This record gives sequence, C-alpha cells and structure tokens, in this order.
Amino acid sequence: MFKKNILTKTIQVSLLSAASIGMLAISNVAIAEENDETVERIEVTGSRIKRTDMETPVPVTVIGRNDIKEMGALNVADVLNSNPVSLAVNDQSSNTFTNTSVGLNTTALRAMGQQRTLVLVNGRRFVSGTAAQVGYAVDLNAIPASMIERVEILKSASSAIYGSDAIAGVINIITRNSFDGVEVNTQLGASGESDRIKQSLNVTAGGSWDTGSAVIAIGYDDDRGLNASERKFSQTDEAVTLDANGNEQKAIVYSSYPPQGRVGDYNADGTPFNFEQAPGSDRFNRAQYRQLVTPIERKYVAMTVRQEIGSDVEYFAEANFNSARSYDSTVEPTPFTTNSVFQPTRGGTGGISMSNPMVPELLRDNLLADGLTMDDNIPNLVRRMVEFGPRQTDLERDTIRIVQGIDWNIDDNWSFNGYVSWGKTQQVQNNGGQVNTERAFNAFDVEKNADSGQLQCVSEIARIQGCVPLNLFSAGSVTDAAINYVVSPAKSIGKVEQFVVAATVMGELPFELPGGNISVAFGYEHRLEEGSFAPGDLSQIGATSSNATAATDGSFYSNDYFGEALLPILDNLELDLAARYSDHELTGGDTTWNAGIQFTPMEGLMLRASAATAIRTPNVSELFGGRGETFTGVNDPCSGVTAAGGTQSQNNCLTIPEVAARIARDGAFNLTQIEAQSTGGTVGGNPDVNPETSDSFSAGFVWQVTDGLSMTADYYDIAVKDAIRTTTRTVVMQRCYDVAASSFDPLCGGDALRDYKGALSEVHSGTSNENNIDTKGFDIEINYTMDLGPGTFGVNFLWNHTTEWVQTAIEDGTSVDYAGEVLNPDDRANLNFRYNMDDLAVSWRMRYIGDTVDSVDEQNFNFSDFQPLTDFNNFNSEVYHDISATYFISDDTKATLNIRNVLDTAPQWAGQGFNNASPGINTISQVFDVTGRYFQASVTMKF
Repeated sequence: MFKKNILTKTIQVSLLSAASIGMLAISNVAIAEENDETVERIEVTGSRIKRTDMETPVPVTVIGRNDIKEMGALNVADVLNSNPVSLAVNDQSSNTFTNTSVGLNTTALRAMGQQRTLVLVNGRRFVSGTAAQVGYAVDLNAIPASMIERVEILKSASSAIYGSDAIAGVINIITRNSFDGVEVNTQLGASGESDRIKQSLNVTAGGSWDTGSAVIAIGYDDDRGLNASERKFSQTDEAVTLDANGNEQKAIVYSSYPPQGRVGDYNADGTPFNFEQAPGSDRFNRAQYRQLVTPIERKYVAMTVRQEIGSDVEYFAEANFNSARSYDSTVEPTPFTTNSVFQPTRGGTGGISMSNPMVPELLRDNLLADGLTMDDNIPNLVRRMVEFGPRQTDLERDTIRIVQGIDWNIDDNWSFNGYVSWGKTQQVQNNGGQVNTERAFNAFDVEKNADSGQLQCVSEIARIQGCVPLNLFSAGSVTDAAINYVVSPAKSIGKVEQFVVAATVMGELPFELPGGNISVAFGYEHRLEEGSFAPGDLSQIGATSSNATAATDGSFYSNDYFGEALLPILDNLELDLAARYSDHELTGGDTTWNAGIQFTPMEGLMLRASAATAIRTPNVSELFGGRGETFTGVNDPCSGVTAAGGTQSQNNCLTIPEVAARIARDGAFNLTQIEAQSTGGTVGGNPDVNPETSDSFSAGFVWQVTDGLSMTADYYDIAVKDAIRTTTRTVVMQRCYDVAASSFDPLCGGDALRDYKGALSEVHSGTSNENNIDTKGFDIEINYTMDLGPGTFGVNFLWNHTTEWVQTAIEDGTSVDYAGEVLNPDDRANLNFRYNMDDLAVSWRMRYIGDTVDSVDEQNFNFSDFQPLTDFNNFNSEVYHDISATYFISDDTKATLNIRNVLDTAPQWAGQGFNNASPGINTISQVFDVTGRYFQASVTMKF
C-alpha cells in the first residue's frame, strides 16, 4: 500500500488539477495528521468495503466540483460527455425528431449504449427518466449540477457489486452532504450570435449541529435552444448527390410533400410538378420549421439530511424533485397522404375518388389521359399540412426520488447500512399538428348542396359535428373550419417507477493474513421496476397522421444476494473478490463475479489487474414495448437487380412477379427516391428476450513519479454476449432473402410486404439477442503540478484509444469493427492547463476527437444512385478550445467567465443518408458542437 504521505500528496495534486487521476475514488475522505501512522477507512466507488487507501484494482476517474464550475455546466451531461470515455446518446439536438425522447440528456461509457452504463447517486440506483416505450436510462437533467460534489467514473464492469446494467462501467454521482451557510449562484449565457440564451438561479443552504447536518438546494434554469434556421449549416435539408461526372457533391434535398399537394408528377391543381431540388421549385424546405437545440426549462429541489439517532446509529435521507420541460419543440408540418384515410370501419380503399367534386378539372383530365377511369381513386395525394402549423411537442418530465436509511456501527469492526429507495418519473406529452384520419374520411366524402350549390359533407351526423370539406388541392385551401374538425391533438402519458430495498453488513473477520485482517461485506437487494406508456387513443388505433403506436405496460422484480472480500495477502499485495447471485422474475437466476489484484512493488508505484463477469437483464421497453410504426431506412435486397440475377438473394428477387415485371419493363429494379424513403413497418418489444452477459479484463498501473507528477495507464477488454437490440429492418430483409430458393418466402413470414410496383411498403422487426460485442483499448491519465511565479501551474491529460469495437452477428457470424466510426472514435483526449494565482484562477481546455468515418460498413448512401458514400464518408480530426477565468472578489464572492468553443469551430457536415447523422440538422451533435462560440458568466455569493 502507499504510505500515507504519498496518499496525502496525491490528493493535493488531484484537487489542485481538479481532474483527479484514475487511482482516486474518494468519498467522505478523512486524512490523518502527517505524523499519524493510520488513515481513516473510507468508501470507494466499486467496492462496499471501507478501506484505508483510495486505490482499487479497477480504474476510476474523478471529475471534481471545480471542473463542473469551470465549464459553467448547468447539466452534468455537459461535463460527462466531454470526458474521453463517455459520449452523449441523447442530447438536446440528437433527439429533436423523437417526440418521446425530446429533451433527454443521457450518456454512455465505451460507446456501449446508455443501457449498459449504470448511473448511481451516492452509490445507489437512480430511477430511469426515459419513456418505457423506448428504453431505459437515467436522464441527467434530473440531477442538478449545483448539488454535485464530484462524479466518479468506474471504467470497468461491476455487476457483482452493483447488479444489472454495469457492463461498460458505473457513473457514481456524489452529492454535497456537508455545507454551512447560504450560497447563491446566478448564471447567464449566450452564443456569439446572441442567441441560445441560458439563465439560471441556484440557492444552496446548509447547516450542521452536534448530531447531524442538512443541505438543501433549490434552482431554476432555462435553455432557450436554437432554431435550425439560426445556423447556416442547418437552414435546408441536405444530402450527397452525384454531379455529371459521378463525383460526390453536397446538395439541397427538399421534400416532395408540398403545401399545394402533389399527385404523381402533378401539383394537386393539375399543373406539372417541378421536381428540381432548388429554392423556387415546387418542393418544400422542411428545415425552416425545425429546431437545432431543443429548449429546456428545469425546476428542482434536492436535499440531504443526516441525524444521529443513537450513539452508534445515524439516520440519512435524500430527496430529489426535478421538473424538466421541453417546450415549443417543433418539426415541419405533417406530411399527409390521402391513402391513409379509410372508412371509419377500417375497411375499404383509402383515398379520394376521381369523381369527387373537390378534384380540379385539370388534374382529373390529366389523370384520365394517363389511363385512370372515373371509377378509380386518385393514386395518392400527398400534401404538407402547413395550415395546421408545425408538429409541436410540449413535454414535461417530473422526477421524484426519496431515499431513507441508517448507518449502524455495530462495534469497532462491524457496521450495517440499510436503505429504502423509491423513485418515479412521470412524462406528460402534448403533441399538435396531427390529423384525425377517420374524420378526414368524412371531410373527403362531399357533395353539392341541392339548394346552395356549395360543397358539404355527405354525412348529416358528421355535419352536425362540424364536418366541412377538407380541400387539399391547392396551397392555403384548408379552411379554419376544416382544421377544427379534423385536427387531432394528442396527449401521451408515461410512467417509470423504481423501488429498492437493500442491506449490507461490513466488517473484519477474525482471520489474519500476513498483510492484515480479511475484510468482508455481504448483503441483499430487492429491486422492482415498472413502466408504462400510453399514447393517445387515436394514435393507438392508427387513426391519426402520426405513427401508430401501441401502449406499453410491464414490470419485473429481482432479488440479489452479494458478497465481497478483501484479502491482504502481503503488506503490498491485496486480492479483492466479489460475487452476486441475481434471481430475476422473468429471466431466472444468474451469478456474476469480480476478482482484482493490486501490488505495490515500491513506494509510489502500484500495479493492478481485474477480471469480472457482468449481466444486463432486459428492461421494460425491450420486454414489453408496444409496437410502433417506423419509417427508418431499409435497404431493399432487390434494388438494382437485373434479369441476369447473380447472388442467391438476387435470384430470389426474380421470383417475385411485381419485381420481375418491373425488370422486364425497365431493365433493372431501380427504386425512386420516394420509394427508397417510404418503407413503413413496426418495431416493438419481445417478452422472450434473454439477458446479456459479459466478461471483462483490465490491467494497468498507478505511478506517483514525483511529488508533482503522477500517471495511470490501463488496458481494458470487454466482451458482451447475447447483446440485445432491435433487429434492423435491413437485417430482417437480408435474412429473409439470403436463403435457398426452396426456403424463400416473399412475405418473410408476414414481416415484409411489397406494393403493386414491387417496392417495399412494410417491413417489421423487434428486439432480440442479436449480437456479441468485443471492445479493447487503453486509458491514460497524467497530472502535473508545479509552483510557477506567484502561483501554481497544473496540467491534466486524459486519453482514450480504442483498438477494436467489434460487433458479431449471432445469426450468421459476420463481424464488423466499428472502432473509428464517428460515434466510436479511435482516439479522444482532453488536455487541460490551469494556473492559480492569489484571487485569480484561469484554465484552458482542449477537447480532441481523432479522424473518423460515418460508416465502416457502407451503411450510408448518396441520393443519386443510393450507393455508399466515399469522400463524404470521412470526418477530419477536431479540437475544441474552452477557456475559463474565476476571480475572487472577496472571501465570499467570486465571478466566473467561461467561453466554450473559443475558435467558433463549425460542426462538420452530415446530411440525409448518413449513417450517424442527427436527424434533420445536417451534423452529428453528440460529437460536433452545433452552437458555436458560447459565453457564460456566473456570480457566486456565500452568506
């Protein structure tokens, strides 16, 4: 073990640099006086045994309170997602198109998904903030930055200690539990473009007395977001097309669903439709209604209380309430199609009859000339419903969490910790801009009034209810009365609830090894998870122009039994063992274990290694998620097929009559842009999905080189088996078509349907144990401090290098190494400089992302021939610069100025057809800064 003076100096170095080295995982640290020979036992992340040192066999990075302050972070997500080992999954830009997830801020370690990163608060689980319909993850909006003391990132699997989900690692957020006085902090921020205004006011108050203490924080913050039109790169929809020489070029891609309506090659009034992708054409610019950054308004109250209730027993409690509202979240008006309108009995043929008196004469004449008859319906009228306004989401998430427990010092060697935790996130979502398709049927069924000659709805009952004709045959033709009749406001309500009861006994056994007594911890945890999500009634039956979505409702519980032992083999050699048995209500029993070793061959150098198994049981969404419509891209295996056939998949395509007829007519089965983008279908949960398991290994060292220089280096290897995911609809098609002719089913067991032209109209999928995942890499952290002039200079360097991130399909064994993709960079690093002098502290941070690609396996395409991207597949390395300065006006007052993205670096471009692009904003917000240069000032006063 380290001697105490080295330990003390290491702490001092870490606090000064405000980015602690990997060996540190401190909680309630108490350092003895320099002349003491013992160090008080402390708690560390990744263990339930209190120790006399802060290092463990698994690497831990600590983000201190100073880091949070220097970044001016209102949200801990801003801090976490700047760290090289974590990356945003949902942020205020990536989810502007996903109504149920809009406004979420979540994170993931090792690019392994938010569901494989366990987020704790003070070592205990926190309730999910994600709608049960779509997933499971803690919404970092619910944890106010003003209440955070530090964040500890355990960069290794730890299911044996903390249970399910800790596959990639653990993020343990430690809150302030000791504070005397009142602290008021106010912040104001704006971009260099004088937009994206942020403002916040936080008040923290606390006090302590002989037998206890309490801290309470109350706050409000508002981030007004950005419209897509406020940044040049997101003012229009864009994609890659090919020029006359076949070279890739960036081009505008406007929608073919225009405000004036379109039928095939005609405007809805019968005039020719101008398909040119340019301003002034008949196409529609969707980006003018979109948001680049979703506005979020938060209100919160958080508190902690500790109180002795006996000489050896202390009661503790935590309470959190957070209300996060994403307001005025908009996307373009509804793209409406008349073929979605059926009779109220859900039967018959959708659309509008050629004989309908609303049909313009020119359109009717053109369609008759094209071969239709008066007995036919109009093939399909598509229209942008601008009169209804943008599709708008106003979503409010209220999260409440209460923890109560006791710490009992049974005697000098043994202690007990027990607690009860309950949390709930309730989500209320109001959506606007949708059309009631059943009422639209009545509004399409019109006749001339015998007396006035005016058009009216045929159904007298419908007329009593307010029905008037819904005329879609020109721009601005929808009346207010028609809107009032067919508009379909939708309200969705979701709830996620968590209940945990846990107890742990810790102490030393009366067995002594050469290095000391054996320490143990063992305990029990019961966890209940419930989730429900109820879309509006019309959405559930598919009677609106939004995607049809079934309700979600499910729950499960688990009973876990765990134990840990710390074996001091020698004075400088320790072995840490842990095991857990989890009895899951639905998936059965599983055992996980951790084994770690740490060896100190000389003062200042510690070698460490650990191995572990971990588990992730399926969540409510993966088990019970209601099936919902989707229109994500699908690669049709028949695209480009000719009469010559070729592969087994292509030969199977030739057996489909509609595909074969099109090939005979055109020479090849070439899809139009609209056909390629318009494949519907559904995805949903699967109650038969099994748990994921993983094996992980890490090895490295901690080296205190000199009093001012320290470093850690760790190698990691994580292998996940039976990884759960929604099977992509492209994979569904590949598996269906790449079979022997005798086994080929064109309907794919009901999972695929084609229209009369042979184009895919529906492909369905769901969750399953789809892949194995293997990732390896290195983490390096270096800290250096020195006295320089009248102050102290510090440098902190953090680097993650991913050597591989391989996903292997269980079904066919095919493997793809995703290391180097833009959401999984080979290299990410932070280099931080700090200088403290008297009343002034300044810092300069550099955030580096190495060269990446959009797709390593050709899962993107251009909009000319739908082939994978080449030149535009590549992203250059990027460095962002942030600076901060804090001046102590007095002992009780300080002012801080932060500037993020000092050089105003524009985000790299990624448009439609890119594999990883954030929908609708022409970039990848989880990696590239979308706001630009940003100024934020804050003042903190203590009383």
